[in-house]
Amino acid sequence: MAKHRDVILVLLITVLYHTMNQMFVPTFPIYIAERGGDEVLVGLLVGLIPLGSIVAKSFFGKMSTRRSNLLVLRLGLIVATLVILLYFPFWGFGFLALVRLLQSIGLAGYVTGSQGLMAEQTTPANRGFFFGVYAAMIGVGMTAGPLLGSFLAEGFGYKALFGGAALVAGLAAALGFAVGRGPVGAKPGMGRRYQPHSPWKNRRLMIVCGTMVAGAAVLGATSAMLALHAAAVGLGNGSLFFALYALTFTAGGAAAGALSDRLSRTALIVPGFCLLILGMVFLSVLNGAVVLALAGVTAGLGLGTVNAVLLAMVPGYSINEVDAANDLAFFANAFDLGVVLGSFGFSFLAARSFSLFWLAVAALGVLGLLFYLQHNPEGQGTGIGTQTKQAQV
Repeated sequence: MAKHRDVILVLLITVLYHTMNQMFVPTFPIYIAERGGDEVLVGLLVGLIPLGSIVAKSFFGKMSTRRSNLLVLRLGLIVATLVILLYFPFWGFGFLALVRLLQSIGLAGYVTGSQGLMAEQTTPANRGFFFGVYAAMIGVGMTAGPLLGSFLAEGFGYKALFGGAALVAGLAAALGFAVGRGPVGAKPGMGRRYQPHSPWKNRRLMIVCGTMVAGAAVLGATSAMLALHAAAVGLGNGSLFFALYALTFTAGGAAAGALSDRLSRTALIVPGFCLLILGMVFLSVLNGAVVLALAGVTAGLGLGTVNAVLLAMVPGYSINEVDAANDLAFFANAFDLGVVLGSFGFSFLAARSFSLFWLAVAALGVLGLLFYLQHNPEGQGTGIGTQTKQAQV
């Protein structure tokens, strides 16, 4: 237990951060709609956080490599806590957009720092297992967050929602200052002059990231439009979907991560994509609670599997082991690009028909699976970074 102290702390921080983040999923779209926003504006404001974090993670990725993952994690958690206080006054959609962009900086720091710490505290032999648990902890937050957010917003109002979110994020920030005191400790960076290898020139990393764009669109789409679609067919804010989605995302991530250490990654990618595509098809014919539940189970299990397996692949494809944090930041940017595409890229279709919207997201999933199978990175030999790591085990 003591050997993995810092890993356990990062996993606890992951639960808390994603609980805070997911508290806004069933509540924020309705918060915007109640103030006069339409589907396009909802998609834009939801998509601003992942869009802004794409820029911020480019900076934080280099900082993690040159300074330390721990510093980046702490900065991200502090920003994530403080920026929630700006939600209390509503000064128009323009100010709300600015708040969302500031919140994206906290997301970028948390993701880059936490994933970098996971990479440096694990080995190729157990990385699938630990990244699977990491993905599962995201699922725990996705389970607790919507339920807590809905309870606070519906029972006590939006100020209680914002206060509760700030409290949860603050607890995560406090735990961030306990990381780095374990027997392994946090590794120092390479110095200001070190230039990480460009992810754009790493073919296998680009294949993994391109595949993740298609998969992550499911998260963006459901975050932006599911609550509105559920309300339109008389199913409240869709909390049943979010609860089942999060539970199966947790189970899928945990199981897929462990299995991927024993089986090929591709053996899990294919069924994962098939499940998340099926989930979107279910949503295209949404007409009641049963279909909503089926969509939540299939989409959550599918995305949990795809995310955990692709995430575990990234450090093994780094050209140099010390580039893992920067490569993981690049992967996280691909994830966020998919979230933006799912939340905002197809929002004009949701304004016309929710069915067309979900089918477009499903089609993107099909393209992602075909792209992965066409360029399967597992069939391209062993990279420099992987050779280095395996020699150390």
